[in-house]
Amino acid sequence: MDNHPELESESKYIKAAYEQVRKLRSSLSSNLQEMYYQEKGGTHQARAERDIVVNTTLERLNHLDFGDLALCFGRIDHEVGPMSNGDRFYLGRIAVADDSMEPLVVDWRAPVAEPFYRATALNPMGLTLRRHFQLDGEDLVSIEDEPLSGGSDTGNDLVGPGALYSAIDKARSGQMGDIVATIQGEQDKIIRSPLSGVLAVQGGPGTGKTAVALHRAAYLLYTHRARLESQRVLVIAPNPIFLKYIERVLPSLGESGVELTTISRMVELDRELRFAEEAESTIKADRRMVRFIEKAVLDRQRPLGSPIEINIGSVTVLITKELSATAVRRAKRRSGTHNERVRIVEMFLSNELATDYIKKSEYYASLDIDEKEKGVPDQAPELDQDEVDQVAEIAREIRSDPAFIKAVNRIWPRLSPEELLDDLYSHSALTKLAARDILTADEISVLNRTYLQGYLSDADLPLLDEALVYLGPFSKRQALPAKYGHIVVDEAQELSYMQSRMIGRRTLSSSVTLVGDLAQSTAPYSVGSWSEIVEPIAISIKEWRYEQLSINYRTPSEILEVANRLYDPTAMGLMPTRAIRSTGVEPIIINCDTTVTQCVIDAIVVMAQELKIGLIGVVIPNHSECDESLIYESIGEALRELSDIKVDVRVFDQSKGLEFDGVIVANPSRLVASNRTRKAAFFTAVTRATKRLSIIVESDEVQTLDSWGIYH
Repeated sequence: MDNHPELESESKYIKAAYEQVRKLRSSLSSNLQEMYYQEKGGTHQARAERDIVVNTTLERLNHLDFGDLALCFGRIDHEVGPMSNGDRFYLGRIAVADDSMEPLVVDWRAPVAEPFYRATALNPMGLTLRRHFQLDGEDLVSIEDEPLSGGSDTGNDLVGPGALYSAIDKARSGQMGDIVATIQGEQDKIIRSPLSGVLAVQGGPGTGKTAVALHRAAYLLYTHRARLESQRVLVIAPNPIFLKYIERVLPSLGESGVELTTISRMVELDRELRFAEEAESTIKADRRMVRFIEKAVLDRQRPLGSPIEINIGSVTVLITKELSATAVRRAKRRSGTHNERVRIVEMFLSNELATDYIKKSEYYASLDIDEKEKGVPDQAPELDQDEVDQVAEIAREIRSDPAFIKAVNRIWPRLSPEELLDDLYSHSALTKLAARDILTADEISVLNRTYLQGYLSDADLPLLDEALVYLGPFSKRQALPAKYGHIVVDEAQELSYMQSRMIGRRTLSSSVTLVGDLAQSTAPYSVGSWSEIVEPIAISIKEWRYEQLSINYRTPSEILEVANRLYDPTAMGLMPTRAIRSTGVEPIIINCDTTVTQCVIDAIVVMAQELKIGLIGVVIPNHSECDESLIYESIGEALRELSDIKVDVRVFDQSKGLEFDGVIVANPSRLVASNRTRKAAFFTAVTRATKRLSIIVESDEVQTLDSWGIYH
């Protein structure tokens, strides 16, 4: 505990704020109990009103539950002047008022809190002082002051460096925490950007882009509550592991209404998907697949090649090629999805067949037996009014006839997206027809060949989503994608053209925040520019906003220097990031002369003894030969005395976006299958570390790493 002269008075103030929170919790809990004990009867309106009160009370209680996180983390003092009376505001994760409704703590998202994150000595924004608090539970343990009035440029553009470095140096837990107390100026600018339009945020490793994206979601909900509570906010993570890593951040900021998902979970599918090989992924990610899917649907809207007989009692009627062609033309002229227009085909054909049936049956009745054997002429008599009235009833019977249903299914089948792709890939003729003038012969072969390996793959998800747009719901239980008032996408550099279209059709007004790092693009289909990522999301928007984060808070300079040998950001037109800290510990390269599994175990033991506390991440290739169970079993005994060390072994794809105190990268040149993105994968893996880095290399990798500049 420090000896700041105002430590005691500030401690009393903060404890008073905590006491108000407890009082409010108690009052809300009592109200909730009363509502539960009320009689369940009453009018429908009374029950509905009671449910609304209960739900609102539960939401407010959740809002007040932030665990052991600090309620209040800072204070700003305004200068006395024409626009200010020297006001003082305490800032925290939620707003708290005293019994007379005077503010004790201001929500960090309120406009009055902005100078806390933005003010500098050269531009104090009306502040004389910025104060940072560090708490242990409810106890204030230290105060860091930044005088701002009459200041000069010190060359340090960090806000609250003491609190910032303290947060960075904390041991990782495997769960992402919020940065609400240490948001920096360039981050705050992005967080508070306007709601409308598409915002693309380029940030190198360790720049806090994920935290910025999540805090932006919380900020937008606070600022545009009336709109976004009903329209909803969606956060899209790259995979379920990352989703679990970030899931606690928004609740810690008082927001529990944000929906979190992944690209794969955006498509409802009751079947297991196989992993797509590189060639297949690349083809199915291409923008040409939009035309391919559209053509595949159009190809299923086709007249008959030969007539089909439908028997109605003793009378046979025909669905001729000409009649089926007329049905197709009529349906194509009408608006609606493919499945909606099936009804048009059914109604037209059944009415035509019913009319034909009545004409023929009436004509038969007028002939004797010998005449009937001669057949019916092509032109039967016209129907009278009574016969016209019978058409609808007979048409209904025809529509339930199995032969008629089968015929309609040949002309204009009702299809689910899965059925469309199953049919398409399993019949080479259909694939070739849909791909004519769109895909090459080799690409068509890949589509048909990979399907034989196990049906649909993860690369088909965007195509299923695309198909649903053209086909429409297959049944009443299926619906078109939900739309949201704002969408946040993390690791957006990995989006394919087709995945970007998935996101675009889920936004109500093209209000989207994309965060990522082009240098970390490791998908075989990665597009390589933000304009290509944005285009399919907001086709009608000609202008979109672009921001870059320049400060690397996570990666120490020693590790960043290794990473920058792999990629020069300026060569990609990106702003280089600046590390703000150094550990004095250089990365270690381990030449493995035993099994990789044993080398990993040995490296973990050494790193654990150096760190003593924290989380060690082991990054192995996506299709690694490492024995993960043996690693966990071996280190369990070796690290028994180091109970504050945890180890997490992840294949590369599951490590993206995560951070660890120490990182061990095994087989760095083989992390992903694609030769084109292996260097990017290595770059991504090494920058997961906040303190230590070890690289395990087998002899056949030395030449590759030497060409990458790692052995220089």
